[in-house]
Amino acid sequence: MLSASTLGTSTAKGSTSSPLDASRHVLQGIRHLHDLDQLARIVGGLEPAVVCIDSPSQWAEAGMRRPAERELTRRGINLYTTPPEDQAGPFHRWMRDGFRVYDALAPSYPRYTGGDVHGTAAEYYPHASAVALAGRIGDFTSKVDIRRRLLAKHGVDEPTLLGPDQVDAALGALTGLIALDGRHSWVGEGPDAMLLPVPELPEKFQRVSAAPALPRDAEAARGSLPSDERRRPPCLCGCGETPAGPGSRFMPGDDHCVNLATCRRWNGRA
Repeated sequence: MLSASTLGTSTAKGSTSSPLDASRHVLQGIRHLHDLDQLARIVGGLEPAVVCIDSPSQWAEAGMRRPAERELTRRGINLYTTPPEDQAGPFHRWMRDGFRVYDALAPSYPRYTGGDVHGTAAEYYPHASAVALAGRIGDFTSKVDIRRRLLAKHGVDEPTLLGPDQVDAALGALTGLIALDGRHSWVGEGPDAMLLPVPELPEKFQRVSAAPALPRDAEAARGSLPSDERRRPPCLCGCGETPAGPGSRFMPGDDHCVNLATCRRWNGRA
């Protein structure tokens, strides 16, 4: 039976989740799942100790910013402001989707309110987690690469992650895993609390300039790979290997692994 220590969930374009076990191995990810009952069943089967959700946990009060968001902004971390419900527009649909994820998991995972994270659904913000882990604000043009490097630095097998949504979800799972060890902090209080993967926050995070361009010989070396190999995603089973054929989705024999979105094997067998 598969089990996860933590589960990170991004709510962009449906729920995309990346479960991590205690060894920081990425279990079979879930991509763009819109059925919240199915998500709840998957989470129930994995029994993570904490679920981290990339979404605000509530609307702001009229005429006020959420305290957690205000605190991050004061420390130099910018983020989308959560409006009061009556001021929400089409852009804020992803927040409404996030609220529905919290509600779907609430019977087993009540909202995090600060302190110990065990058994809760905790709000996290990928940019804030990345900045906290890096200790500075990096170049926004390469944020996915920066987050992948941070995951790798902290022992997560990031090559198995497909796309930025799974990267962000894995960053949430790592945030939760660090918090389970008690090495975390939070901003905001009560249901407004937002989880961060460091025990203390500086008064102000410093911004660093963009990294210099690669030397020409380095660019040439990177460009020498076949173009289809640079774009080809890893095996869907999560092993991290790249299938040989451009149209292949699995390494030989790996389609027998369990797809967590259906709880069946990829090849359709029970």
